[in-house]
Amino acid sequence: MSAPLEFLKFIRTRLRADGIRFALTSGMACVHYGLQQTTKDSDWIIVPDDLARFRKLIGRIEKEAAPLNVSYRAIFGAPLERNYLAHGWTSHLRVTEPDGAEQKLDIFGKPPRVSRLETEPDDPDYASRHVVALMKRTDRDRDWPIVFGCGVQMLERKDPRGVLHLQEANWLRRAWQSAPAEYRVEFQRMRPILRFVEKQPQRLRRLLVVERALWEAANRTRYRPFEKAWKNFYRNWRREPGQNWPVKTPFADQHQLLLDACRRHKLPADPLACRSRQQRLLDAQADVSEAEAATPDELADVTPPIEVLYP
Repeated sequence: MSAPLEFLKFIRTRLRADGIRFALTSGMACVHYGLQQTTKDSDWIIVPDDLARFRKLIGRIEKEAAPLNVSYRAIFGAPLERNYLAHGWTSHLRVTEPDGAEQKLDIFGKPPRVSRLETEPDDPDYASRHVVALMKRTDRDRDWPIVFGCGVQMLERKDPRGVLHLQEANWLRRAWQSAPAEYRVEFQRMRPILRFVEKQPQRLRRLLVVERALWEAANRTRYRPFEKAWKNFYRNWRREPGQNWPVKTPFADQHQLLLDACRRHKLPADPLACRSRQQRLLDAQADVSEAEAATPDELADVTPPIEVLYP
């Protein structure tokens, strides 16, 4: 079962059989949609209320005749617990097969920039292109062609929301001409740059640069508190006598070890709670103002509602 697609099929089948609500997203979804060719990891959204059942499933899989070894990976990430993943943490797992082949799983409960889990109507094991496009609005250059590609595919599939993800001025002009009238007001609310496609088209290219920079800066204001919280926690945990992580024990024991350490050293379930969404937005706008010399008017013209930027 060492082929990644065979492994994915196995996990998907087991999740469905246990009634665990999930969706494959990010890299594997992009491969599935023909937007990239390969990926090393698989990214999964699992409804936080179903995480306890997921952990029990892992325990059963470890005890089967051809067992898989499941362990946490030695990178920053929270325990596979509802209280953590429901606030935006990710859990990172490694699955080792009997022949030594390894598969890596990243588990999301509340994926970044996504307010509602949505799957593809004709393939419900995969997050929708809309969800994938939202998750790919990161500060990594390689992710933005995926955002654009999802938008193009959505329009080809008659999903008018694709216009929300287009990143090229000429494409955006053509797509907006065909946007259904009943969606236009809402789309302009969600993506204010659309107000200028017809009114001030000469500004589009510049506004697209500022808009992307704002999403990138907003992403940094989201993940840096998680990164800082983990580093503080792990630094304290490593000071304990005999501390060694990860360990080669059944997953349930690993999980309890990590969970107990998080409680002892007070890893915050919600690292974003200490700074409001409005404060984070101001930080992101200040970043874009400095990095791109964006004017207050430009920032106002591209900034979406705060619940869109930080759902």
